[in-house]
Amino acid sequence: MIAIVYASLVINVLVAGFWGIVLGFFPRTHFRKWPYGEDTPGSRILSSLYLTIAFLSLYALTAPLRLSSLCIILFGFQIVYKVLSAATVRNFGNPVVVSNLLIVVIHSVSLAWLWEHANPRT
Repeated sequence: MIAIVYASLVINVLVAGFWGIVLGFFPRTHFRKWPYGEDTPGSRILSSLYLTIAFLSLYALTAPLRLSSLCIILFGFQIVYKVLSAATVRNFGNPVVVSNLLIVVIHSVSLAWLWEHANPRT
């Protein structure tokens, strides 16, 4: 079942890494306008958050001894951030909100698995 944790990390690298690069370094591409709107300082700040998530996920993939502690914090943070963003945007037809909530489901399963295995019952 640890495969779900690795799947969460790979999703982070692919999704957050891709959008972090597009929003931060290719802000004038046309396909980014549909989910994120025009280029703004806010979208470039969001790029920094996405790239941080991608970098931490890459690090977690290469640091098996720190995997549990890193992922518990990373996935917990992302779950809160993504649920709060859905609550503040209040548009459940927005593709970013939809994808964020799908990622919340995957990360929640990963977090539950990690929590169960990082805190063994004595």
